[in-house]
Amino acid sequence: MPAARRSAAFDPISPDLDLDALVQQTPNFEYVTRISCDMIETQGLEVFEKLVLIHVIIGGKPLVIEGFHKRLDEWTFTSGWLHDNLGKKFEQVRNLSKQSNMTLSIGHYLNNMSKLTNQWNPHNYRDRDRQRLYLKDIDCPDVWYEKLRAVIPPSVFYLNDSTGEIGGPGSVDEPNPHATGLRKGRGVARAGDLMSCLPPAMRADNLMCYIGHEGTYTPAHREMCASLGQNLMVETSGTVDLDGKPTKPGSSIWFMTESKDRHLVSEYWLSTLGHDIEIEAHFAQINAWKCAPFTTYIVEQKLGDFILIPPLAPHQVWNRGTRTMKVAWNRTTVETLELALDEALPRARMVGRDEQYKNKAIIYFTLDRYSDLLKRVEYQKRTATQAPDHHQALKYSPKIRQLQKDFRRLYSLYTRLLLAEALPQNPREKMKIQYLPFDSNITCSFCRCNIFNRFLTCPTCVVPLENGEEDTYDVCLECYAMGRSCKCISGYKWVEQFKWQELTDKHERWRKQTIAFEGGLTDKSPQPLHMERQYSKKHPLAQVCQEQLRLRPWNDPKKPPPVPKLSKDADESRINDSGEVITAKKKKPSAMEKGHMKNHVTYYHEPIWKLGVCKCGRAYSYGSLWRAFDTAPLTVMEDPDWQCPHCQRICSCAKCRKIAGMQPYAPTGTVLGYDTRRVADPRSTESLVDFRQSNFEWVKKAGDDSPAGEETRRLSRRVDEAVAAKSQEAALDDAHYVDEGNNTLMPNGHAESSTLTAEKSSDDIPIDPLLGSLPPTAKTTQAVPHEHTRSDENGVQNGDDDQPPYRFVAPSALMLDQRQDQHQDQRHLGGGFTTDANGIVFQYPDPEDPDPTVPQYAPPQVEHRPQPPDTTDNGKKRKRSDVLQTDMLDPNEANELYHKAQVKRTLHEARRNNRYTIAEAAMSGRSLSVKLKLNSDK
Repeated sequence: MPAARRSAAFDPISPDLDLDALVQQTPNFEYVTRISCDMIETQGLEVFEKLVLIHVIIGGKPLVIEGFHKRLDEWTFTSGWLHDNLGKKFEQVRNLSKQSNMTLSIGHYLNNMSKLTNQWNPHNYRDRDRQRLYLKDIDCPDVWYEKLRAVIPPSVFYLNDSTGEIGGPGSVDEPNPHATGLRKGRGVARAGDLMSCLPPAMRADNLMCYIGHEGTYTPAHREMCASLGQNLMVETSGTVDLDGKPTKPGSSIWFMTESKDRHLVSEYWLSTLGHDIEIEAHFAQINAWKCAPFTTYIVEQKLGDFILIPPLAPHQVWNRGTRTMKVAWNRTTVETLELALDEALPRARMVGRDEQYKNKAIIYFTLDRYSDLLKRVEYQKRTATQAPDHHQALKYSPKIRQLQKDFRRLYSLYTRLLLAEALPQNPREKMKIQYLPFDSNITCSFCRCNIFNRFLTCPTCVVPLENGEEDTYDVCLECYAMGRSCKCISGYKWVEQFKWQELTDKHERWRKQTIAFEGGLTDKSPQPLHMERQYSKKHPLAQVCQEQLRLRPWNDPKKPPPVPKLSKDADESRINDSGEVITAKKKKPSAMEKGHMKNHVTYYHEPIWKLGVCKCGRAYSYGSLWRAFDTAPLTVMEDPDWQCPHCQRICSCAKCRKIAGMQPYAPTGTVLGYDTRRVADPRSTESLVDFRQSNFEWVKKAGDDSPAGEETRRLSRRVDEAVAAKSQEAALDDAHYVDEGNNTLMPNGHAESSTLTAEKSSDDIPIDPLLGSLPPTAKTTQAVPHEHTRSDENGVQNGDDDQPPYRFVAPSALMLDQRQDQHQDQRHLGGGFTTDANGIVFQYPDPEDPDPTVPQYAPPQVEHRPQPPDTTDNGKKRKRSDVLQTDMLDPNEANELYHKAQVKRTLHEARRNNRYTIAEAAMSGRSLSVKLKLNSDK
């Protein structure tokens, strides 16, 4: 059974909470960075996409874009429109007080929101019997979808299939859906949401609406399948409703974390709060967030606030006021797919959380679509011999090169999928595999994950349904390796949804395509599938399942299995009544004892198929390995050279603890245990490991249990890991990204720039995103290429090995407000510093700073430096902006000398490229008038 351990209780938030005072008084609370949606239009979509990539996806921090309510239709996005058009539609409303659903019409719910809100006051807000009704996860109206698509930036909108520009490189003419004839299509570029690459019937509908009142909430959770979350507040109540009745202003309080703290947050939830964040059933108290060993980002989401949620970052939401109406959706990218396969899907499989996004299928269909796009580009290159400019645009387009890099990353994920499902090339018996055409609807009967290709099905456990169909018991390969199956345990049949030859042929075709656009075969080129299998030192997952099918016995589910009565070891010594040691004679093993071995931990005999057997002859039960040594069953089964804990000198059993030189292993994480019987198929069982059991007994033996609330070694280890992760700057890795912000020099000597500045010129020098926007009084440094920069075959500039990567830029720096004349004295502080809407000061980093190890946007620091006092002269708490202004604003003489040397080198580089006049004018603040020719089709 799950561990009977104390856990944190639910404590509501008072309606009169002063959020500003709470953030001011709590050291680990800070507001999320905000930018204005007007800056997107001013600075351009390319800069915005780069901001989202660096800050949200790679940096893992949330971001708020405010002001969208000014662009929304004020008559459509209202409760009145919803009541008039969808008021009679019935939906499932969640009763949070009783954790149950009830059916109500949308109109009835909207009419009673004032009553539901007015029942709460600062004296009764902890009452458990009052109703908290949350209208959540309802389909977004089609009218809202169309209007939102015209307002939200395309790259972050729902089911975006291309981030290319209209008429951009690689575009083709397409039918005009609104008129006769053809129109220019979008250029070749990656999709903003890879879910759009699936066939329409296979896509998951996740464009949802959420309507809540005071006291409704969403428990702490992560976005499903490590996807990127988008949440827009489209309507809130004011002081007076449309019918003249008084209402309370609506808003939502978000408690958010960053992606790099995800393991720390998870361990804090498990070990301190006593809850599993993967189950999504606990709303943490404010005091729990105050005591947390990580930074909590606070957002008070008001009308028009658009929140971007980083992948795998836990967060929770509390609604305030009479009414809040939000529209939310999720996006899948190549980065989220990597996180899903590595972390999100294994965690969801443990608790039986269904997978709706079909990540493995997205990998396959996205590769298929990207392959066609790249073929189109190659065809246009071959046919563009008479148009050299068009050929150069196709060859050096940043969006096309980024698509190629994404294709390579997806291809690596696809290789992982095929390697996991590869059966032995020379099996002992001839395999009979049933073929079932793929329709994306096959799910595991135990964990409810979506199955891409191969799986196991039980021919015995088939239940006929009333409609004439059959309910089969299908299990994914991952679950079967963990010991999860039906009560038959063995006797399964293989089923595949794609012909294996078809998958391998496409793998080889895409491999050759990758080698072609990477410039030829190199030591880093992808290898054929059979070579990848030879290089792998582990058995494929499918091979493990095939071996387990031979080892595990078949049980007739209609007959209860016999219960073996096994004694301890036959030659075990005994002591008689007189105290004399008597050694029992060796007995011939009985039929029940054959096929059994002694468990090294418990010293009882168990079936061999339930044990992990080492070459030394010792055997450990999979349950002991899981709870005491953090070792999953698959880890033992896939490694032919697996060594037991005793051979590794880390065994923590009672006998081995006494051995000299043995270092008993201490569990590195908390396992609460979870009963999956409430979500798994009733025919299911766990035959290898009882995952309902916790590891608290092993934690106590290791001396790492502190129920009083002290920080454990497990939690301290996660803190150190988070600090180490934050010490690595958010950088655009050249192997995975094309930095569109840095100009790519083309062979004709001109600069292809995708960085949007105040004045754009094809002959301009490479500059950082702020250089064209900062006034002459602000000191800036130019992001020029290094003197020893070289270009690879794809036109990507690669500097020397000792050069720092692209430095992290604060969001407020990338999306700088153009209205400099109105806020010049507040927004530009000199010395390269800029403040955002919250008054937080960021230093715009120098791309050629010789010290890239210090994080620019991470509170924890590895090195210990003297800190300023916690309070100011007037007794108020010192904010981060005060610290930056007092400690960093005055540059010393060394910085001034370095800046002058930087400017001198920049001008020298510009003189060599015949752009000295433009560079000197830009750096001194003088304007330069240029003519920009635009395509008439745009």
